[in-house]
Amino acid sequence: MTKRVVLLEEGTAEMKGLMGSRGAGLAVLLQAGWPVPAGFIVTREGCRAFGTRLGHLSTEEIQEIGSAVRHLEEQTGKYFGDSLSPLLLAVRSSEVSSRDMESLALLHVGLNDVTVEGLARQTNDRQYALNCYRIYLQDYGQLVHGISYSLFEEKLGDFLILDEAKLEFAIAEYKQLIEDIGLHPFPQDVQLQLKEAIRAVTHTQRSPRLNSQQEHFLQSTPRSGDYQGAPALIQVMVNGEQGERSGSGTVYSRHPGTGERGMTGEYTAAAVSPSQDQGLGPLRRVEPELYGLLLEACSYLENCMGEVQKIQFIIDSGELYFLHVSPACLSAKAALRSTIDFVHEGMITRADALLRIEPWHVTEMLNGFSSGTPELQLLLEWSDDIKELMILSNVDHPQDAITARILGAEGIGLCRTEHMLLSPARLPFVQKMILADSESERRRGLERLLPMQQSDFEQLFEAMDGFPVTIRLLDSPLHELLPDLGMLEKRREWLLAEEPQEQGDGQIELEQLERVIRRVSELHEHNPTLEQQACRLSMVFPEIMDMQLEAIFRAAVKGIRQGWWVRPEIMIPQIGHVHELQVMRDLVDHVADQVLGEEKRHCLYRVGAMIAAPRTALTATHIARQADFFTFGTDELTEMTFGYSRQEAEKRFLQRDTDSRIVTNNPFDVLDIEGVGQLIEMAVVQGRIRKPHLKTGICGENVADLESITFCHRIGMDYVSCLPEQIPYARIAAAQAAIKGQREVANTQNADISTIA
Repeated sequence: MTKRVVLLEEGTAEMKGLMGSRGAGLAVLLQAGWPVPAGFIVTREGCRAFGTRLGHLSTEEIQEIGSAVRHLEEQTGKYFGDSLSPLLLAVRSSEVSSRDMESLALLHVGLNDVTVEGLARQTNDRQYALNCYRIYLQDYGQLVHGISYSLFEEKLGDFLILDEAKLEFAIAEYKQLIEDIGLHPFPQDVQLQLKEAIRAVTHTQRSPRLNSQQEHFLQSTPRSGDYQGAPALIQVMVNGEQGERSGSGTVYSRHPGTGERGMTGEYTAAAVSPSQDQGLGPLRRVEPELYGLLLEACSYLENCMGEVQKIQFIIDSGELYFLHVSPACLSAKAALRSTIDFVHEGMITRADALLRIEPWHVTEMLNGFSSGTPELQLLLEWSDDIKELMILSNVDHPQDAITARILGAEGIGLCRTEHMLLSPARLPFVQKMILADSESERRRGLERLLPMQQSDFEQLFEAMDGFPVTIRLLDSPLHELLPDLGMLEKRREWLLAEEPQEQGDGQIELEQLERVIRRVSELHEHNPTLEQQACRLSMVFPEIMDMQLEAIFRAAVKGIRQGWWVRPEIMIPQIGHVHELQVMRDLVDHVADQVLGEEKRHCLYRVGAMIAAPRTALTATHIARQADFFTFGTDELTEMTFGYSRQEAEKRFLQRDTDSRIVTNNPFDVLDIEGVGQLIEMAVVQGRIRKPHLKTGICGENVADLESITFCHRIGMDYVSCLPEQIPYARIAAAQAAIKGQREVANTQNADISTIA
């Protein structure tokens, strides 16, 4: 039977999913004998009814909530809605988001025109009771009806001192404002108040007109559909605003900014202005016993929960009450430091620690420290001990390789040589070579590029001494190598418009320009993204690939003779048919024989295929005959599988609001496992049928996230290649994938044993 209402004294730490993290934390404290205001949880399932269009509760649920309220009445001797001894409630979300949800609480639920007088008698302070009612109306109007705080403040006017008469006037104005804008009068029925309060704190996003501090909170906090129907925490109100030994505060079991051991926080005595807060020092001096209780509670909760805890408390006439507890929101530095300390203190395992690390933790630490902190370095070492995937780097320039090694790359998974050749300093040589009228003229242009490419590869081999260096041969559409035809034609128009006496050298330039325009027009492509590029470009201009291969093997010879362990892996891009790969492999072997000479025995190069077209993936069994490795180019494979042009798709519809997207995520940011992933997995399986030890990996801008890396781990890939700055998190994500995989296997085995038994 699904539990819809759970009393705090019935809860356990294991019921966190049912009760919410706050409710579970309070239940742990309560059962251990710590002072916690009595309360109950309306569970996620119980709150789900509020998410329906009508928001009706079943008779059974109404009875369960009513029974829980009566239980609180028995414990306190106060009664919900009673005019003489009213029971007042605090209603909060029991779920903890990435930011503090306390601002979304509704306090003093149960106050109305009658019970406010009962509160005045209880506290012997009518002005205090009226002000509690005023604040409750303001919060109720804001959370239930979305009425801005500023509208309430306008009604309040410039009252600096709120005496009883002014408070009564403000209460009347607030109630009228709620009725005018909310279209329903403020309910005097306390049962209806409670229902609306629970709805408000579990479904705050339904309010359309928020523009206060709470609106800022809601807009800046990621919210998922899962959050609707979050558990609600209902507790007896405790008064910490009156009396000499009263006050309220918040403590953290460790510093939330640094992770340093030791309790920290703030406390404000009731008799002191909030602006005079002095941390925990005054509390330690004036109430040493209560301070000691807080210390003990911090230690107890950390041991039970294995996380840094945030505790909000109230002191009422010398009595300490824990209002609610939750995992603390920590900075990246504090999260990493405390997580490592918990491992050293025996609270959690290394695997548990790694599973807690999120991408923003790593990004924030690297933004502050280029190579990370000692804490991050230790977590990365733990990751390397656990992970099974190699993490390689994509590079465009030799400096990228140096950065990648510093960040822990185990090699280069993709060297994009077109980015080297298309740099401003080299593009003119490339264009001159492409536009040459003869092969001999073209080869003269390539002779200028050869030493440049050789120098690039020498630097890569030096930076990656002992690690694989995967070099993708030129993979650029022909149109990217050519001068802009429009610019050329404008120059021609300008030259033709010159005065005859000014022409002179201009005539020679014009003749040369006409030749270039004619040549560019001959090479023009109607659909450049699907025509002459990659290995097909080499069939039109084979000299380009010859030059690149010669540069690779010349650099290898130099590296070997300097004592480096050179491991070149040559990737043939954009293969569509096995015969294309076979032709290119023969060319690689031919150039290697010519250039390496006696050093060939020290240069165990590999030749592999870039799988970037659906047909290549579908024919992986045949491709594997000629390939030593497969690298899946997910950017190109995503384009061809979806039939999208990335640039156009992102501009026209992938960046629209999430609700109207055709696909759930941008597949160029997050790997499409359902479609593209299916092609990849099939190709890996088919390729290894032909070659059981075929090396497989993935490269692309959309692979450095946990889901994608988990997919790569699950299908048995050898490596993931990502941008240098993504390497640290990718190392951790690879370890997380391995840990989750091991635990899933263990759970399956345990389930099988249980079934057999």
